[in-house]
Amino acid sequence: MKPLSCRLGGGWLGGALLLGPACSQDPGPDGAHLVQAAAATTRVYSDSGPYRFRDATAESGLATFVQENGVPEKRYLVESVGGGCALFDPDQDGDLDAYLTNAGQLGRPEADNPSDALYVNDGGGRFADKSGAAGIDEHRWTNGVRVCDVDGDGWSDLYLTNYGRNTLYLADGRGAFVDSTEAAGLGVWSWSTGASFLDFDRDGDLDLHVVNYVVFGPDDIAAPETNQYKGIEVLKGPLGLEGARDHFYVNAGGLAFAEKSHELGLDEEFFGFQNVAFDFDLDGWIDLFVANDSVANSLWRNRAGQRFEDVALRRGVAVSLNGRAQAGMGVGLGDYDGDQRADLYVTNFADDYSTLYRGEDAGFFVDVTQSLGLASPTLDKLAWSTGFVDFDLDGDEELYAVNGHVYPQVDQFELGTEYRQPAQLFEYVGGRFREPPGLGGRAFAAKHSGRGSATGDVDGDGDIDLLIENIDEPPRLLLNESPSGGSVEVLLVGAGANRDAIGARLVARVGERRMLRLVGAATGFLSSSDRVAVFGLGASPGLDELEVTWPSGSIEHFQQCPAGSRISIAELADGVAARVSIAQRD
Repeated sequence: MKPLSCRLGGGWLGGALLLGPACSQDPGPDGAHLVQAAAATTRVYSDSGPYRFRDATAESGLATFVQENGVPEKRYLVESVGGGCALFDPDQDGDLDAYLTNAGQLGRPEADNPSDALYVNDGGGRFADKSGAAGIDEHRWTNGVRVCDVDGDGWSDLYLTNYGRNTLYLADGRGAFVDSTEAAGLGVWSWSTGASFLDFDRDGDLDLHVVNYVVFGPDDIAAPETNQYKGIEVLKGPLGLEGARDHFYVNAGGLAFAEKSHELGLDEEFFGFQNVAFDFDLDGWIDLFVANDSVANSLWRNRAGQRFEDVALRRGVAVSLNGRAQAGMGVGLGDYDGDQRADLYVTNFADDYSTLYRGEDAGFFVDVTQSLGLASPTLDKLAWSTGFVDFDLDGDEELYAVNGHVYPQVDQFELGTEYRQPAQLFEYVGGRFREPPGLGGRAFAAKHSGRGSATGDVDGDGDIDLLIENIDEPPRLLLNESPSGGSVEVLLVGAGANRDAIGARLVARVGERRMLRLVGAATGFLSSSDRVAVFGLGASPGLDELEVTWPSGSIEHFQQCPAGSRISIAELADGVAARVSIAQRD
């Protein structure tokens, strides 16, 4: 159990904010100027800067979808969270389709709520709703979507985390999905948020970790409770509510899942949102990080497939630099400084900064947010989905965040914040992060209450685009039109049941620069991005070397991968040799 002193601060207290380490009442190491500086910054959005995104939502056809999340005033916590989205290729035609989550109204019969939707891409970035033909008839209150080839048949499946019963949709190989939840033993009723598939015991098949948020049943709808936020009445939660226990399902083979969280030491009841599976200490066993809302984060170290142990506090990711828990929402996982150690970025509530934990030797982390310039520009934002992405394909990763408040009531008062907020883009220059000239382009100026996001090359032009799901609105498709260099795309196909090669590690070398990508780590906020790893080259003609560390631990090296190529690497059953195919992107 975590010490009580590490649970409090930096989050919501029954709806009221506990001020974090860089606010005006407790300025932290950077000084008391942080809040004032953030508020005084002049923001001029322009498409003349180095990053340009174009809002293509209307022309794409995605504007016909609207996510419905309770009543506009948000009387309950469940109405304020929103949901994620996915970009993936379920029909294997070479372009990315979009899965959009939906919710509905509390107290309404489930069948009367709107369904999630599958929008199919025609190859040019135009989408049409094909949910019916695909068998998607999901009227539950969906929070998250995790894309994964769960049964190892070569087709992408869907696992949906819901307020209610979660859903496992298995692809039938003919363009449709079949609800296989009960048959797989996954039909548990809860309020679930994050989900990660991983082979924790290295037996060759995929297990499942599901994060649950709070206990909230039909009886709680009868009389909504409220709290005070900066003197105004708002919804209650999460502190003051009962945390829901997370679930860990062990796959015994053949999609026979059994709940084993207690046996594995994963008795978590901490208001979890996003979970991320990666081997943080490089001991060969995949671990779990969980961003918790209003209490300390968790870092579950995998003890050789026998049990998990929470080491977040001593490894440096439980709390912020000054020892306070924050309101963790989404998680970005990348390597911003190119040292081949994974770094974590955790988004947080307004009036507190989103936190960058830099990976150090031996699996330790340190909060470098303020020293890298990320504290001040994130203080006035309530951030959700995030990610490290090389948008300009120059070889280093940018950082983006999707923002939006949970209390619509803030717009009625002068509180220094807004319900709808612009997304943010940061670039790493001269050892610090900054918002770039033009701040990402005029499309980033638009204000919405954003939640989930997914990235991938939607229009097939070689760079990475951004899909954002907004609460109570259509999504936004931002096509990347930034000046960019060349790239190499890598798709891994694992042997056995783990066809997505979840847990694999890729390191690419261009000259002296090295770039790290981790496969299947489930970053962002309740969303799934394209599984193709993209390595930006700038002006270089290709990768000098690509190192692949498979989940089995075997390592392979490939030389001279040319720019503009997509490399598919299939692991053979012995875990050593691989079949490689290279295609030039059109």
